[in-house]
Amino acid sequence: MKFQFLSFLSLTASAVALHPHSSSVVDDTCIAPGVCLPPTSSDYTKFGRTLAVPRKQWGDSGGFCGSLSIQVIGLSYGVYHSQDYIRKCAPKSDPLGHGDDDLGYEILHSNIEPALDNLGFTFNSWDWENQVHPQGKQYLQWMKEELVGGGGIVQFVICKGDAHNSYGPRRDPVPYDHIEPFFALYSKNSTSAVDADSDILVHGSDYSPDGEDNYGYFRSMGGILDSLDMDGNCDAAQAGYGKNEMYPCIYQDLTYGYSITGLKAGVETEEIGVFFDEIDEPDVRSGETVADLHANVIINGTVAGIKYTIERYDGVDNFPESGAGVVSTTTVVDGVDGGLTWKDPQGVPSDVSTMWVVTTKAK
Repeated sequence: MKFQFLSFLSLTASAVALHPHSSSVVDDTCIAPGVCLPPTSSDYTKFGRTLAVPRKQWGDSGGFCGSLSIQVIGLSYGVYHSQDYIRKCAPKSDPLGHGDDDLGYEILHSNIEPALDNLGFTFNSWDWENQVHPQGKQYLQWMKEELVGGGGIVQFVICKGDAHNSYGPRRDPVPYDHIEPFFALYSKNSTSAVDADSDILVHGSDYSPDGEDNYGYFRSMGGILDSLDMDGNCDAAQAGYGKNEMYPCIYQDLTYGYSITGLKAGVETEEIGVFFDEIDEPDVRSGETVADLHANVIINGTVAGIKYTIERYDGVDNFPESGAGVVSTTTVVDGVDGGLTWKDPQGVPSDVSTMWVVTTKAK
């Protein structure tokens, strides 16, 4: 999701066009001044959704950056929802983005909470309405606490050269341009206040691949805040599509962030994450045909000699709730020390929500 104003808008009119990414732009390198490799020092510990993998959003209907950000973090909990379905779970809101009652509405700060609830996620929200301004320093501390606690943050950001207004009137702008998944933190101290020099955030641009290895973009916490002039920490950022999403900033006075902390269903599962061989999904809203995606299930912390049962559930109506659910497939794999990756031999229809659950219980 990117936002811009048209020159003929009145002072009281809302923006009528988002800032969707051009489909001709492919992010197949690490866009300067971004960094796409993790720190090498052994002093660092990685926190957050450590198994999350960046993906690519749809660019039509205002852009699906909010849906894609939720999708990326959801996959790190073993749940896949299409960008189409995520938007259909989002209600009408004020300000109003793209969408309608049949197709759902664009994810904005004003409707993301009911959308996350409808999708079955638990989450913590930054209380932007009641924080002292400027919010930046307090917000970074909240971010660190959420990531250290294992959450993944749907983050609203500002981008160099954009309007810094998400459908608000010109005289009362809503200050963000784009939404990205901030899914990990490298830190040398998990219990201290933010260390601006050494704490490193990891985020996706929504236009994967984010660097050759698609690890995401790595930013020091001390270099992520900026004013709307973007002449501080984002001064070196490149303006324009396919560039500014890779080096965004968080508005230092007011920001919006939502940490996805788990699943409401209360399902017991090992620590897992899912990534697909494909970095994107067919855009059914622009006429592309549904296709099978090919899933890889990462299981962290496995132990040699232990058998792990992988259950797959297809369709939200079949998802388990507190142990119930309709299982599509069951596979038992032998554990190895440290972790393993299992490739699902059955394709995942790109328009069907799918969940994987891993346990050590015999089936």
